[in-house]
Amino acid sequence: MTSAPVIVWFRRDLRLHDHLPLHNAMQTGLPIIPLFIFDPAILNSKRISHARLEFMLGAIQALRDDLQAVGGNLLIQHGNPADILGDIITKTGATALFYGIDYTPYARQRDEALSQSLNIAIHLSHDRLLVPPHTIATDAGKPYTVFTPFKNKWRKLEKLPCVDISLSPQHFFDTSQFPSARFPEIRVHDVEIPLATSTEGQNRLTNFMHRAIYAYADGRNMLGNPHNNPKTQTSFLSPYIRFGLVSTREIYWASRLAYEATPSTEKHDSVGVFVDEIIWHEFYTHILWHFPHVKTGSFNQKFDAMRWADDQEAFLAWCEGRTGYPVVDASMRQLVTTGWMHNRARMIVASFLTKDLLIDWRLGEQFFMQHLLDGDTAANNGGWQWSAGTGTDAQPFFRIFNPVTQSEKFDPSGDFIRHWLPELADVPDKYIHAPHTMSNPPKGYPAPIVEHDIARKIALEAHAQLKKEDTQ
Repeated sequence: MTSAPVIVWFRRDLRLHDHLPLHNAMQTGLPIIPLFIFDPAILNSKRISHARLEFMLGAIQALRDDLQAVGGNLLIQHGNPADILGDIITKTGATALFYGIDYTPYARQRDEALSQSLNIAIHLSHDRLLVPPHTIATDAGKPYTVFTPFKNKWRKLEKLPCVDISLSPQHFFDTSQFPSARFPEIRVHDVEIPLATSTEGQNRLTNFMHRAIYAYADGRNMLGNPHNNPKTQTSFLSPYIRFGLVSTREIYWASRLAYEATPSTEKHDSVGVFVDEIIWHEFYTHILWHFPHVKTGSFNQKFDAMRWADDQEAFLAWCEGRTGYPVVDASMRQLVTTGWMHNRARMIVASFLTKDLLIDWRLGEQFFMQHLLDGDTAANNGGWQWSAGTGTDAQPFFRIFNPVTQSEKFDPSGDFIRHWLPELADVPDKYIHAPHTMSNPPKGYPAPIVEHDIARKIALEAHAQLKKEDTQ
C-alpha cells in the first residue's frame, strides 16, 4: 500500500534546486505531490501583466518538464486554493503541506484562511528572503524604516546556505487520478518573452558573476537594452527572481564567491553595490510585511492628502511615451515593448509622472504592474514611493529629477533614445536629449507637454501647501 503523501505547493518558487519547501518535504521520506494552483483572484486582478503571465506559464511548463525528467509530474489545478487543497487532501490522505511564504497582504490573508480551514499539518518556509521579517529589528525592537541601518544590520546576520536536492521517481506520489487543468489563455500581444526556465536563470546568473558584476557600480545606471542585447552592466535577473527560477540564496552566495575571486578593492566595491540591490528588495518586502497599508496608500500618510492632478491626457501621454522628453518616452516604450525597464529609467519616469506632471504615484505603480515581467508588489511599491517622496527612506519630494540632465548623464550618446524613438534617429547628438530646442524640431515627435522648470515650481508649491495644512 502506498504511503500517504505530502504536498509541495509551488507558488513563486518555480524551480527544483535550492528549494526549501521541497527539501523539507523530502526529509519526511513520504511520497510528494508537486502542485501548482492557478488562483482566479490573481489571474483576474486588474494588476496582472499579460507579459508576466506568459513568462509565468513558460516557467510552469519548464518546471513540469524538469519534474518529468526525474520521474515526477506537476499537478496543475485551477480554482480556489482552499477548495483545491481540501479535495486533494481528502482523496489522497495527504498528511502535510509545504510551501514558501509570500509577503503580500492578499497572500497573507489567503494563507491564514487556509491554516484555519485545512485539517493538515502546514510547514512554512521563508524561501524568498535571506533575512525574514521579525528576525531583524532596531535596538528598540521596532522594524527598520530607513534603509542604511537596515542594511548594516542585515549584513551582520547569518544567511542560510543553499540546499542540495536530488530527486528520483520514488520521491513522487501517483496523481493520475487528478486531471491537470488547462493553462489560461493569453491575449495576443507583441512583447518578446525571454526564455522562462531555471536553466536560463542560472546561465544569466553565471554570466553576470563572471564579468558584469565587477563593473556594476559604474555601469548599472547606464541606459541600455539588456533584455535581448546586453549593453549595460545590469543582470536582468529580476524576472527570474520574481518567479523563483533562481533563489536569492543562490544569488547572494554567488556574489560572495565573486567577491572572494578578486583582490581588487574596486571590484569588491562593485560586488557590494550589487548585494545592496538584494538588500533593497528585502527591505521593501519587510516594509510591506510590517506596514501593509503601503499597498494602497503612502507610507508617509500625510501624502494621502496630497492634491494630485487629475489630468488623464497627460497620464496617457506618459503611458504611451509621447511626453516630448526623449528619455521618458524611450523608457516607457521599452516597458510596453519588452515588459522590462532599466532601474535608472524607472526612477526617471516615476519622478516625471509624480513631480513634473503631479499625478498620483498609485496610477504609475499600477501601470507598471500591468506591464512588467518582474512586477513584484513590494519592490514596485517601494520604488514608486521612493521616487514620489511618499515612502519610507524616500527621496525627498523637493528633489526632482531633471529629465534632460538625467538623459545627458546616463545616455550620453543617445543610443538608448534612438533605439526606442526611431523618429529621432537623425537628430544630432547636441539636441538628442532635448530635440524641441532645435530651430527645426523633428516632425512626428511632440513638444514637451510641460516645461520642467515651471512644473518643478508647481510641484514644490503643492508640497509646501501640504506641509502647511499638515501643521494646522
